[in-house]
Amino acid sequence: MSDYSIDQFIADATAIVAEGLDNRQVLQKMVPLAKRVSQDTSWVQLDFYDCDEEQGFGITMLHVADDESLSVQTVCWLPGRGVAPHDHQTWGIVVGLDGVEKNVNWLRQDDGSRPGYADIAAHHEVMVGAGDACSFLPDDIHSVENDGDKPTLSLHLYGAVLANNERSEFDPEAKVQRPCPKRVRKAAN
Repeated sequence: MSDYSIDQFIADATAIVAEGLDNRQVLQKMVPLAKRVSQDTSWVQLDFYDCDEEQGFGITMLHVADDESLSVQTVCWLPGRGVAPHDHQTWGIVVGLDGVEKNVNWLRQDDGSRPGYADIAAHHEVMVGAGDACSFLPDDIHSVENDGDKPTLSLHLYGAVLANNERSEFDPEAKVQRPCPKRVRKAAN
């Protein structure tokens, strides 16, 4: 059993957000804490692995700040499933809890001035396994995939509630930028 609980982590994350730091400073302070809370997964519940078959993953909301300046959730990815390139329009952190997920970071090749158009190219892959973390700034674009043969679980933190953010999803082949679909989420038990 760890001396660092998910409740203490959420309290620490809330305190960091309250400091009013810029996005890079938030990530710099929060990533080590996210890695720390991932070291002992005794707080993980079996129902965090519940997935929506249609969307290919399951999101369990663990915490939402009253002012929506912080949201903490787990995401379980079904084997062979993932999401298209997308942005978050806020800072974000993903830390692995169980299994390995592939995050592909994409770079925009155009200047973003043409509505509905985006020319993006894969930049590099980051494999996020248990205890590994990756972070994102608001305009960063990434895609996620579970290439394995069993579900994976990761902890996600954001500086907003993604369901309430105007985010984009990208189709690199068609060079299209469109509103990100709303995802099915459930509250933790």
